[in-house]
Amino acid sequence: MTQNIRRFLFSERGADLVGICPAEALDCEPEGYRPRDILTCAKSVIVIGRRLLNGAVQAQFRRLEDGRAFAESIYSTYGLELVPNWAMLMTTFYLSDYLENTFGAATQPLGCGPVMGTLPKNTPTPMFAGPNKDGLVMNITHAAIASGIAQPGWNNFPITKRFGPRVQFGCLLTDLELEYDEPDDGPRLCDPEKCGVCSGVCPVNALPPRTGGASDVWRIAGREYEVARHRVNACTVAALGLRNEFAGIRKRGDLVHSDDPSDDEIEKAISEYAISNCSLDHYPKCFCNRCQIYCPVGEWKETFEDTGLSKGPGGLI
Repeated sequence: MTQNIRRFLFSERGADLVGICPAEALDCEPEGYRPRDILTCAKSVIVIGRRLLNGAVQAQFRRLEDGRAFAESIYSTYGLELVPNWAMLMTTFYLSDYLENTFGAATQPLGCGPVMGTLPKNTPTPMFAGPNKDGLVMNITHAAIASGIAQPGWNNFPITKRFGPRVQFGCLLTDLELEYDEPDDGPRLCDPEKCGVCSGVCPVNALPPRTGGASDVWRIAGREYEVARHRVNACTVAALGLRNEFAGIRKRGDLVHSDDPSDDEIEKAISEYAISNCSLDHYPKCFCNRCQIYCPVGEWKETFEDTGLSKGPGGLI
């Protein structure tokens, strides 16, 4: 049964990564956000990963490195907000349909991706989830780590060996008891003491450097992982373009005036934010992602630097 699921996802739905963990692997999540809080009979968590298109990622390089503002629509549509989210939503839906029709399973596909709310609801001030703070009901990043297809990056992204953090993840809960993968206990893919690219390219210092910077500990599947203490409000300023220096073609004015605004300042800025018809949730979040697209893990040099698609993070640090 497990092999049939993997075959379906790889051959029929174009998955690049598939991992499966038991529901109890996420018992360390806050109460209300565990698999069995969402599907009471859940036994297994299936996590699916699809790489972001190299061409979509390089469009963001053109915008950031060459000032080609028009490229923002390419990255937003094909790299971050529109197509990757629809593709993964359809993948989890069709997998649910396949499991229920083929094995008589109970299933629960979960919302995914930046446009559905990058951060789980239990994260303080999850402004990436939009003005109503409707974040994810479960932490899919933690599920990807528990299922062995990713490791935690210092930048709070799930990092994969082949694609780095440039992956879109989806997740599905089911009452089927399957064959499980173990978390990746190999050498850490992300070494912030030797690298530090994500902290260096962040224009609002939302990610502290490893040396002397604040950190958090994630507890997943009986393991502990140290990651940067992500300053969510600061990150929101750049990601949503709340100041003209970060915004794209459509300027909205300087809606905030510091790199780390308060919750009240963010709420006021969102109330003045002109909605966009080019984004599923009308609040485009495509104006930064430097820590994701410049992360050197996952054949970044071979894919982007050696081919001339990127000049590298040096010009941004």
